[in-house]
Amino acid sequence: MFKAHKLWALALAPVFAFAAESTLPAASKAQGSAPLFLTITNGAANYLAVVNSRTGQTTYVPTGGSGGVGGNAGGVAAEGPLAAAVNFASGNVTVFARRGDSMQPTQLIKTASQPVSVAFGHGHLLVLGLTTAESFPVYGTDVMKDADGMVTLVRADKSAAQIVSFDGGAFYVEKSGSVAILDVSTANGAGITGPSHPVVLPAFPNNDTPFGVIGRGANIYLTIAHSDMEVLIRNGQVVSSAGGPTPFVDGSGKFLHAPCWNALSGQFLYSADTPGKQILRYLVSDTNVFYDKPAAARLTGGPTDLTAVGNLLGVIDGGDGVTSNASLFKIDSEGELELMFAVKIPGAINGAAIIR
Repeated sequence: MFKAHKLWALALAPVFAFAAESTLPAASKAQGSAPLFLTITNGAANYLAVVNSRTGQTTYVPTGGSGGVGGNAGGVAAEGPLAAAVNFASGNVTVFARRGDSMQPTQLIKTASQPVSVAFGHGHLLVLGLTTAESFPVYGTDVMKDADGMVTLVRADKSAAQIVSFDGGAFYVEKSGSVAILDVSTANGAGITGPSHPVVLPAFPNNDTPFGVIGRGANIYLTIAHSDMEVLIRNGQVVSSAGGPTPFVDGSGKFLHAPCWNALSGQFLYSADTPGKQILRYLVSDTNVFYDKPAAARLTGGPTDLTAVGNLLGVIDGGDGVTSNASLFKIDSEGELELMFAVKIPGAINGAAIIR
């Protein structure tokens, strides 16, 4: 738990609230508890931005740390009533608990290296740092402050991008070309244990810059952004791959589009195409991944993370470079996206999670 003086300091910090700019659909006025879309402002004074999915109202809750992370996904994660957010410059992670339509900071967790990505799974909070991966046991709404497992990454070259949980343990990505599986015991076990089990990527030129990843069951869906590839990994091997729309570079080699970060909803996989300022859609199964549709949604800035829960897809993008956008979409039965609203958030926001 936070020390008393830390709680006191956070209590003094302001909580700001703003409403979404666009008109909300009539259904958004229904009564009852609404899912909350979470991201972080990622500045020197870091805040968790909490967007109400019904009203678009946004509140800002201080994390107690400093941001500054980039080139990653999973800067925010949620499970049950808990959420976690990285404070890159401070070298720690803030744990939050939902309280009504807001989030309350409850703990600061010190990490072995500067954190870039978090995930919940196997009774643990999993943290990927620039050079390490760690596990912290979760008991109810309490996260233990001491890690019960820690490994050094395969390359440990500070290119770490994302960590996720899946049935086989944890999976992490280093953008310089390493992707690997880690064993994870339950909260009553040893947590993360080494060594890393590297997964062999496709041969050149289809192995350039692994980026975003999402796990479900025994499956891992991974983007290889600068090769314009989405791949399915199962049992530690790539079993299917799909390219995106072509051409993906112009005559001078500048990227026109690239699948970067992933979110799953049923058989639909949505990938954030940062240079193309759009969301790509794929169809996935336990054995295959197929490229399905470009421009499932278009954005005003390059998307830098996304998340899906139920029929909601939350996407963050870089906006105009000064003010970012947090957009919430409805997903229909055919995988089509309908924009509910977009809110503007100051700064280079990072991370996307939805908490029910």
